[in-house]
Amino acid sequence: AVVVTCNEDAAAEVEAAGIRPTLVRHGVDLAAFPASRPAEHDPVELLAVGRLVEKKGFDVLLDALSRLDRPYRLRLVGDGPLRPRLEAMIAAHRLADRVELVGRCTHATLPDYYAGADVVVVPSVVDSTGDRDGLPNVVLESMASQRPVVASAVAAIPAAVRDGATGTLVPPRDPDALAGALA
Repeated sequence: AVVVTCNEDAAAEVEAAGIRPTLVRHGVDLAAFPASRPAEHDPVELLAVGRLVEKKGFDVLLDALSRLDRPYRLRLVGDGPLRPRLEAMIAAHRLADRVELVGRCTHATLPDYYAGADVVVVPSVVDSTGDRDGLPNVVLESMASQRPVVASAVAAIPAAVRDGATGTLVPPRDPDALAGALA
């Protein structure tokens, strides 16, 4: 009787199949993710959140971080099947003193990670099977927490992150562009 999508990217796919969807955007509980001023850490505190799967682009993020020549610290919150691969990349790029794989956390503790961050990185990609994020919750949670977002211009992310206005967008799978934006 009705097909519901949560962003324009998904709606366009459904429309391409000949079905008119109803768009119901998802949001974030502003009380759960309160706005606060970043503490402006030295070195800068980066945060990335998500399952450790290909479409999240965390391998691209680690590659980009290996190119940065300024001090930073990354907390990567989440777990998943790519953890061993990411651990190997951290070792190969000698990032162990700057990158922490936090593991899973509860939704109740996640706001504290945003509060402790200066910048949130969302390096999403279209994975090898064609899977991709729509509009990841981390984008909306970051914005609710008043944290700047550096994200890939993939899927529905540009619907929320408008380059130069509400964040910074980079091409997906481009570690040079991501490193440049983070620098």
